[in-house]
Amino acid sequence: MTQDIFQYDFPEFTVGTAEYPKGPTGCTVFHFPNGALATSDVRGGAAAVRESTLLDPIAESGMIDALVFAGGSTYGLDAASGVMSWLLEKRGNSVRFMDIPSVPAAVVYDFSGRKNAIFPDQALGKKAVSEAKANRVLIGAAGAGRSVSVGKYLGRDYAETSGQGAAFFEKDGLKIFAFTVVNALGNILDRSGNVIAGSMDKKSGKRLDLAEHISSPAQAPSRSEPGNTTLSLIVTNAKINRLDLKRISIMAHTSMGRVIEPFHTPMDGDVLFSTSTGSFSLKKSFNISDLGVISGHLLQKAVLSPFQQAK
Repeated sequence: MTQDIFQYDFPEFTVGTAEYPKGPTGCTVFHFPNGALATSDVRGGAAAVRESTLLDPIAESGMIDALVFAGGSTYGLDAASGVMSWLLEKRGNSVRFMDIPSVPAAVVYDFSGRKNAIFPDQALGKKAVSEAKANRVLIGAAGAGRSVSVGKYLGRDYAETSGQGAAFFEKDGLKIFAFTVVNALGNILDRSGNVIAGSMDKKSGKRLDLAEHISSPAQAPSRSEPGNTTLSLIVTNAKINRLDLKRISIMAHTSMGRVIEPFHTPMDGDVLFSTSTGSFSLKKSFNISDLGVISGHLLQKAVLSPFQQAK
C-alpha cells in the first residue's frame, strides 16, 4: 500500500509522522499547541494505552497536549516520552505542575512478517512532533500505519495490507476531523456490506464471508492470531464537556462496526480518543447526537480511505 496526502482545514492542531524503514514501523503524533479536552473509549480485549486514567470523565483535568499512535506494540509507547521531551524543551525545561505535558499514547502490534525488534522510540516520537504540520496528514502505509494489515480471523495467511486513513467535516463553523490506524483482526467492508479487504483465500482468489465460512460443517477451527488493533481519533472544535465528548466517543466507535467485521474481539486492542479544542460554540442546528452521527460516519470513511486510494 502506498502513501498519499489528505488535506483539510483545521489549523488548531498539527500532525507529524516518522518512520524507521528498516522495521518497517512508525508513529503518528497529534500536537495541540493550546491543549485539548480529551476522553477515550476502549473496546478491544487487548489494548495497550498510556495515560488512560487521565481521560476518565471523573479525572480532574482531562486536557492533553499531544497524542501518539505508534507501532512496536507496548515498546512503541516509548515514542510518547520523546514527545514529552520535546515539549519540555519548548517550555524552557520548566517542571512547574501546570507546565508538565500530558501525552497519552496507544499502539499497534506490527512485528508480524519481520524478524527485527525495531520499534518507535523516543527519538522517533521527537522527530514526528518536531516536523508536525497543520492541515495535512499522510494516509496509507505511513506513520503508525506503516506496517499493518487486516482480515486475519482465519489466520495470517488470509491477511491483506492496510494503513492509516482520515476524513474531515465542516459546516457553519463546526469542524470534525477523524483519523484511524487499521490493524484489525476483522475484514474491511464497504458501506453496502461487501468485503473489500481481508480473509483472502489465495488459492481461489476470493475473499471469504466469515459467518458462512465458520458455519460450514467442513470448517476447521479458526487460527486467529493475537496482535491486532484499530486506533482512532476524533478532533472537533465544538465547545462541549467531557461527558458529552465521551458519548460521542461511544457512538462513533460503535458505528465503525459497519466497516470492520468482526470488531472489538478479544485479540484486538481497539481504542478511540475524542478531543475538543473548544473554540466553537455549538449552534442550535447541532446537538451532541448529531456530532456522534457525523463522527461515526467520518470514521467509517477514514477506515475505507487507505483502501480506496490504493486502487
